[in-house]
Amino acid sequence: MVRSAPFLMVLLFVSLLLAGCGAQAAPTATPTKTPMAAGAQPTATPEPPTPEPVLALATPTPLPPEPTATPGNVARYTGLPVDDPAKLTRPPVFICVNNDAIGRSAHWGLSQADFVYEYIVDGFSMTRLTAMYQSRDAERVGPVRSARYPNIWMVQMFGGMLACSGGSDAIRYLLKNEVGFPYLDADIDDPSNNRYFMSLGSDYRTRMQARTDGARQWLVDQGITLDWDKPGFTFSDEPPGFAAGDATVIAIPYPGGNSVEWRYDPAQGGYLRFQGGQQQFDPATNQPIVAANVVVQSAVHELTDIVEDSLGTKGVNVKLAEFGDLRLFRDGKVYEGTWRANQETPPRFLGPGEQPIGLKPGQSWLQAVQQIPDISYQ
Repeated sequence: MVRSAPFLMVLLFVSLLLAGCGAQAAPTATPTKTPMAAGAQPTATPEPPTPEPVLALATPTPLPPEPTATPGNVARYTGLPVDDPAKLTRPPVFICVNNDAIGRSAHWGLSQADFVYEYIVDGFSMTRLTAMYQSRDAERVGPVRSARYPNIWMVQMFGGMLACSGGSDAIRYLLKNEVGFPYLDADIDDPSNNRYFMSLGSDYRTRMQARTDGARQWLVDQGITLDWDKPGFTFSDEPPGFAAGDATVIAIPYPGGNSVEWRYDPAQGGYLRFQGGQQQFDPATNQPIVAANVVVQSAVHELTDIVEDSLGTKGVNVKLAEFGDLRLFRDGKVYEGTWRANQETPPRFLGPGEQPIGLKPGQSWLQAVQQIPDISYQ
């Protein structure tokens, strides 16, 4: 049977259309969720991979709270405010003071010192004093006497200058040539005793007097500038809580009739000083000498070959720049511990566990002894 041309053309068109559709990719079926079986747990979504750990520094141990800052106008060795903050950075002036029976009768200006040392001298026969003036001034200090070996340790520890009236040849040589701090010698630097010192009377044991402004003027005249910055003592208004007991009377048996006794007086807020059986007063203030703190520290005492006088008496080296036992007295209490010092740093007074023993604000006296059992207190 013969088909018509239109029919053939339609057939050809349909064939071409079907061939073109077969060349295309079949459409992707939409995925369907598979129902979860009863009681089955959902599969956790995988976590992204954990990055390699980065090496970190150890967490620092928390520091204890910072202590309350000391007010800017408080003196380093009295714990008391000063009227002029410029005084706080002045180098100390150490003045040697006679302390035999005659010298004690003429003491002047000791209560105005920041800190006072008492120590054995001259063949273990007597004691001498050295008063340190840092935040305070005194128009008159005396009677001034010669330097001794322990003065070297004092000034090296605290810094500053030393003012005395002479000394043995050996000590004077060390002070003028070896120690590294300024030494004002009345016999050499002011032989007329009218510029830096003054002379009252004729008795060599009592006549020489010093002035703190005179000592500082000598530094100016010599062109000496001292950059001074030494650590201070630790102070606390309230007594520390680790007292070893009560102590209202302290007895220190120094040689040569120079035994010292301190008696606590709550009304005075400190310890009254007695020596050789006599209470001591300061004519500069018309008041008794009162120590807010009495520090008794044991130190090595060595008899040296240094001849101190025309009788051949040998000097004593009291090693104040080392360490030893101590008893610290304040507010009628006694604190047991140790002291530490070196040639660059003033002494520290430490109680149990090496904690500082806070001093009561005010003047302190340091009594150097050979051993703590030599003293008594109650």
